[in-house]
Amino acid sequence: MNPFSALFQPVSIGNMQLRNRIAMSAMTTNYGSADFEVTERLIAFHEARARGGAGLLTVEMCSVDVAQRYQPQALSLGDDRFIAGHRELVRRVHAQGSCVQPQISHPGPESMTDPVGPSVCVAAGTGWPCRALAEQELEPIMEQYAAAAVRAREAGYDGVELHAAHAYMLLGSFLSPQRNRRDDGYGGQTLETRSRLLLETIARIKRATGADFPLTLRISGHEGSFDGRELTETQRLAPKLVAAGVDCLQISGGVSHDRLVGQIVCGADTADGHNTAVAAAVRQVVSVPVMVVGRLHSPELSVQVVNEGRADIVMWARPLLADPELPEKLRNGRRAEVRECLSCQNCIDSMLLAPFDANMHCAVNGFSGREHSLRPVPVERRKRVVVIGAGTAGLEAARQCAGNGHEVILLERGPRSGGSLFLAATVHGANEPLLHYLRAEVQRLGVDLRLNTCADRAGVSALAPDAVIVATGARVAVADVPGGELPHVLQGPVLRQALAGRRQGLVGREPLWGWLARCLPAPFWRHLQPRHVRALARRWLPFGKRVCIVGDDLVALELAEFLQRLGRRVTLLTQAPVPALDVGPKRRQEQLARFDRLGGQVLAECAVRAITAVEVIFRCGEREGRLGADSVVLAGTPCSDATLASALQGAAAQVFSIGDCTGPGLIAGAVVDATHAACAIGRVYGES
Repeated sequence: MNPFSALFQPVSIGNMQLRNRIAMSAMTTNYGSADFEVTERLIAFHEARARGGAGLLTVEMCSVDVAQRYQPQALSLGDDRFIAGHRELVRRVHAQGSCVQPQISHPGPESMTDPVGPSVCVAAGTGWPCRALAEQELEPIMEQYAAAAVRAREAGYDGVELHAAHAYMLLGSFLSPQRNRRDDGYGGQTLETRSRLLLETIARIKRATGADFPLTLRISGHEGSFDGRELTETQRLAPKLVAAGVDCLQISGGVSHDRLVGQIVCGADTADGHNTAVAAAVRQVVSVPVMVVGRLHSPELSVQVVNEGRADIVMWARPLLADPELPEKLRNGRRAEVRECLSCQNCIDSMLLAPFDANMHCAVNGFSGREHSLRPVPVERRKRVVVIGAGTAGLEAARQCAGNGHEVILLERGPRSGGSLFLAATVHGANEPLLHYLRAEVQRLGVDLRLNTCADRAGVSALAPDAVIVATGARVAVADVPGGELPHVLQGPVLRQALAGRRQGLVGREPLWGWLARCLPAPFWRHLQPRHVRALARRWLPFGKRVCIVGDDLVALELAEFLQRLGRRVTLLTQAPVPALDVGPKRRQEQLARFDRLGGQVLAECAVRAITAVEVIFRCGEREGRLGADSVVLAGTPCSDATLASALQGAAAQVFSIGDCTGPGLIAGAVVDATHAACAIGRVYGES
C-alpha cells in the first residue's frame, strides 16, 4: 500500500472538487508584467506544478485596486482588461487536471504606490509610513474586492482566496491589534470591531459572486507576537467567518513585520509543521475544510497531519519550487526521486539581491521560473557526455544529461562524489538531502561514475566524447600570513581535501590531518557521510577550545556556527563589512542570528597581520587587536580555475565549464549552470 495514499483522497471546498489534498500556496514570484498582466512565464510556472499533480494551485496576490501596486511585477484583478490573461492561465492549469484560484487582496500598508491602513504604521518591505483610511473610504474598497472576485469567476477560476493573515496588507492589518489603533466602528478595541471589515468584505464578495463560488480565507491562527492575536481569538472568530461565507480556512501563523518575513518563510531551524497544532485547534470549531501551511517539507509529516486529522489539506510552496513533480512522484511510489527544499532562502534572496526588478528562483531546481524559456534542444541521436568533477554542478549535469537520454561518464579524482557539497552538508545539515538525492539519481539513471580518476586531455579524448562538461570546482586561495605554517593553523584547502578523502598533498601539511590521511583506508573515505562526521565531531574534534576562523564567505560562517554548536568559543574574523556577502540578506541574517544566539563573535573589517602560538594579531582600521586562539582556520577565498577547461577546448564538439570553476556561485549557481549546459546538449527524441 502506498504510505502517502491519504494525501490522494479527493476533497471538496464548497463545490470545488480537488483530486487530492495537496495545494500550492500563493508565492510572490514577480513573474507578472510591469502592467500587472499575466505573462507566459507565470503561466508556464503554474502549468508545471499542475502537471506535477497538485490538486489546487493558488496564484500569487492579485491587487483588487489597479492603482495599488504590491510588488514591482505583481498581478491585478482590478480591471476587466486583466481577465483574458487570467483566463489563459486557468485554461492551461485545468488542462493538467488541477484546480486553481487567485489570492485577492488590497496591499494596504504594503502598497508601493499609496500605502493606506487602519492606522499609521510603517511597512517593513518599503520602510514607508501609510495613511490612515477614513471610514467613508472603506465602502469603495469592499466593492473593489467584490468586483475582483467577479472577474476571477469570469476568468474561469474555481474559487478565490482572501488574504487576512500576518497583520499584513489591508484586511490582515485591520484584523490585528498590532496595527489597528482606530477608535471607530472598525477600530482595534475589540475582536468584533477589528473583524468587521473582513466579515463585511466576505459578505460583499459572496453577494457579488454567488454563494456557490468557493472562498478560502488565509489567516494567522496565532500571530505569535506582542499585542498580536491569540489562538483563542481565532477560534472565536472562525465560526463567524464560516457563517459569513468562508468555505475553507487556510491556517498560517506569525506576522510580517520584518522585511525578510522571518515568521512566514522560515529557516531550517524552525520546527517542521509549526502551524499544525494551531490548525488542529481551529479545525475543532468549524465544519469547513482546514488547510495548513508552514514547513511541511517532509511528505511523511504531511501525510501524518492528514491521517491524524490536524488538517484536511496540506499546502506546499517551496517544496513545489524544488520539485514540481512531487505529488506525482509520491502517488507513483517514487519517494526516493523527490528533490527536497533545503530552506536555503534563495527563493526570497533571489528577489532581494536586485531590488524592485528581481524574479524568484530556486537553488536546487534550475528550471523553476524558467519553464517558459529553458528547455533541452531536441536531438536525433544519443550522445556520449563526459562530465569532469562530481560535485554539485557535475552531479546535476550528469543527472540531467542521463535523464535526457545520453550516455554519461562522470570522472571524479577523489574516492567519492559530492565535492564541496560534502563540506556544506557536514557543517549545515539541511544541505544533506541534496547530496543524497544527486548521488542516488546518477546511480538510478545509469551514469558511469569513475572515482579516483584524474582527467587530462589525452584521457578525455580517449573516451571519444560528443560533449564535455568541466565541473572541477574552485581553487581556494589562502593569503600568506606570518605564522600560517604553525601546527595549530589549518588552511581551508587542507580541510576540504581531508573531508573529500583526497589524501594526496595532506601528508606533512599538518600532523593530525597527515596522520588521518595515512592511517584511514580508502573504503573509509568512500563510505563516509556528513552525518558520520557530525556524529564524530560531537565526541572529538581536532580543534582547541578557542577557535578563530578567518574568512569572508558563507562557508566560513557556516563552519563558525558548526564549531560553536559543538562547544567551541568561535570568533569569525572577516575583512568584509559583514560576512557571507556571497548570499542574500535573508539567508545571511538567519545564519548570523543563529551564530549570535549561540554566543559566537564576529569581527568585521579586520585584517590578519600575524599568527603566534597563542593569539591572532589583527588590525581594525588604525587599531591593532589581539585575539587568543588555540586553533586557527584560514578559510581562504574560492577563485575560478579554468586550467582544465582551457586544456580541453576542442576535445569535443561541445565543451562547457560550469560551477565554481567559473567563479563561486554556491549551490544555486552550480545547479543553474548545469541546467543550461544540459539543455544545450539536448534531449533525445522520445525521452520524457
